[in-house]
Amino acid sequence: MMLRKINRLNDYFFKRLMGDDKRSDLTLRFLNLILNRTEKNAFKHVEFLNPEYNPLTKDGKLAILDIKASVDDKTFVNIELQVSRQNYMPERSMYYISRIFAEQMIKGQDYATLKPVIGINLLDFKLFDDVDTWHNIARFKLDNTDKVLTDCISLHFLELPKLKYSDIKKVKRLEAWGAYFSGRCNQEELEVLLMNEPLLQKAVSFERAFLNDDKMYREYQQREDAIREETTKFNRVKREAKSEEKIQNAINGLRKGYSLEIIADITELSIEEIEAIKVKLNI
Repeated sequence: MMLRKINRLNDYFFKRLMGDDKRSDLTLRFLNLILNRTEKNAFKHVEFLNPEYNPLTKDGKLAILDIKASVDDKTFVNIELQVSRQNYMPERSMYYISRIFAEQMIKGQDYATLKPVIGINLLDFKLFDDVDTWHNIARFKLDNTDKVLTDCISLHFLELPKLKYSDIKKVKRLEAWGAYFSGRCNQEELEVLLMNEPLLQKAVSFERAFLNDDKMYREYQQREDAIREETTKFNRVKREAKSEEKIQNAINGLRKGYSLEIIADITELSIEEIEAIKVKLNI
């Protein structure tokens, strides 16, 4: 029998692991570490708004895990897992948490009753190329000051490829979770992570049970296939767009009278391809 492997950033697996009441302590721990909540103000209870598991959606988009978490203030949290680069990620996240924030308001209700909404984005790509830190927080602030206008909406972006550590024994606890989800640590490093952050052992135990469950693993594989197909389509569109851009640049160069060699150097098209374009357009 082939040894089964797991992609911990597969949204079906992630939601099974982190979106189930049986493992709400894992979700609470992860949230409290991200939000830097200590024992005094830590979230104590979490209610999952969409506990259903749907590995395949009609449009092929990645599932979103919505979490309603509360201590005393009934704060809403929206966790999203994204594995392929989305340049519009901040706008997308802002849209989701703004909708959650707005949906709280009932006709005649006082604005003071609105509760904060926190967006958490676990990303397997670099979103902010000019920022080195892997955990970045966005809040509403007044320009040129550190004064927070309101804490009603905030966004957290955790960019896993930026997570680096020279000594696995010295990683912080949130970093241990990041290293676990990234899947880039070997078995020996994983054992060290489990010593530094013991609650991760529960995640690993579920992972083993998940791999041994034929039904869940089959649905997981279906989701992996869907993600792979979505990624392939996305990459093909990018290649086609890039090819069209090269052709248009070649046409512009021909119309301006540039030599074939210069156009080839600029567009990275071959001389033969440029000549074919020239003949086709009768330039």
